[in-house]
Amino acid sequence: MNKGIASGSFELMLTDSMRVALDHAFADARECLEADGGMVPFSVLCTSDGFDVSEHPGETVDDVYASMKSLVAREMPEAYVFSYDGFVEVVGGREEAIICEVARRGDEQATILAQTYTVSDGSYEFAPSFAYAGETPQLYPSGTKPIVSGLVALAAEREAAAKGEAANEVVEATVEVAE
Repeated sequence: MNKGIASGSFELMLTDSMRVALDHAFADARECLEADGGMVPFSVLCTSDGFDVSEHPGETVDDVYASMKSLVAREMPEAYVFSYDGFVEVVGGREEAIICEVARRGDEQATILAQTYTVSDGSYEFAPSFAYAGETPQLYPSGTKPIVSGLVALAAEREAAAKGEAANEVVEATVEVAE
């Protein structure tokens, strides 16, 4: 993956579950690289039941992305982290990196984060933290709405229904008093 790392600081708004998923994705990717010298692309989905980790093997990049997009379309998680081994362009040239794409349902773009590394004599040296590497289209099906807006709409419906029931009770009580 050809992405560049931005210099300076950036602000990334993450829910608690997204932060846990992102931390897990970077830690698992580092562990895979150190243990096996490579990694299969994988995702961490943030669901109402917790987290779901899935591998996305494929012959081509298109196969891997098709697998990930299919999973997101089936599961419709509140958020996802998609992790793979790639590279970024930096001032000094190209550097190997663990890439994590993170998006919340309803986001227009996924945020790309990268943790660079070097390999010397089979030993991996990872940057102390990840850095912002840009944005890319998120992998949810087009037109997917944020889960929060759906929950807000549901809460509004319940509140309206509760007010309607209360209004009916008042009307019934008024009718009883008037008779």
